[in-house]
Amino acid sequence: MRSAFRRIKARITGFKRNEDGMASMEMMLMLPLYLFCIFGTYSYWDAFDVANRAQKATYSLSDLIARQQTSVTEAYVNGMFGTMEYMMGPSLPVETRVTSVFYNGTNNRYEVIWSRSSTPTIPRLTTATIMSLQDHLPIMQDGDPLVVIETEVQFEPIIGLTTWAVEGLESRTMRNVIVTRPRFLPKICMQGVACG
Repeated sequence: MRSAFRRIKARITGFKRNEDGMASMEMMLMLPLYLFCIFGTYSYWDAFDVANRAQKATYSLSDLIARQQTSVTEAYVNGMFGTMEYMMGPSLPVETRVTSVFYNGTNNRYEVIWSRSSTPTIPRLTTATIMSLQDHLPIMQDGDPLVVIETEVQFEPIIGLTTWAVEGLESRTMRNVIVTRPRFLPKICMQGVACG
């Protein structure tokens, strides 16, 4: 009987010390985590790339309009919308709004000179609705002008498998609000619109 126990014990000890197949088992345990890290890193890189391109494109539009030396036209502003879409590429839906404002010190408020948007889903700003951007507007002196460029880029990660664990990368809108002073004109006016 003891010899049978010794043989069983020897087999169990031999099985315990046998390391055949350990590398395969370790790979099977670590491969999902490894792949998740690779795909998660790629998803973050993609999100930062889109955010960076959107911000640079918005700054470019802001600079284009701030350097105007004459009043802008409807065609020029519509061309800016097309430029924004071109810079972001066909796979990223973009909505843009351009607004020219000045600060009225007498009434202690920002007043809209004109506003145009690329789609009806973003309504044009008015003097009554400009307060929705008050957090983005600087403190100004009476009569100081500004150009406000707003862009919204719809972002959805290429690899959606990682978004359940990578918080903040779900399908969302990346929004930029850029405020710039006109460089050469006292106000950026639009042809055919009263420049109050």
